[in-house]
Amino acid sequence: MSGRIALLAGGTGLVGGACLRALLRHPEYEKVHLLTRRDVPELAHPKLSQCVVVFNAPETLKLPACTDVFCALGTTIRKAGSQPAFRHVDLKFPSPLPA
Repeated sequence: MSGRIALLAGGTGLVGGACLRALLRHPEYEKVHLLTRRDVPELAHPKLSQCVVVFNAPETLKLPACTDVFCALGTTIRKAGSQPAFRHVDLKFPSPLPA
């Protein structure tokens, strides 16, 4: 193993789930930190560490050390409930944190 550590935001949806499975299978990654809104026990895996975060409060994020970052945050208008809520998840959450 090369000791690579991945940080994945949004690993419970369609795209993020595929990314998560690929990272967990990849031999170069010894650890995968998953940022989620809630604990997802069915995703348990020896290489996986779940970090429950409040995406609406980026100033409270305490990100673990990692070598690679992946972002698969997103939603659908149906799940979000409105265009503004959809834009908030798809555009605001993945935006870089203020310096």
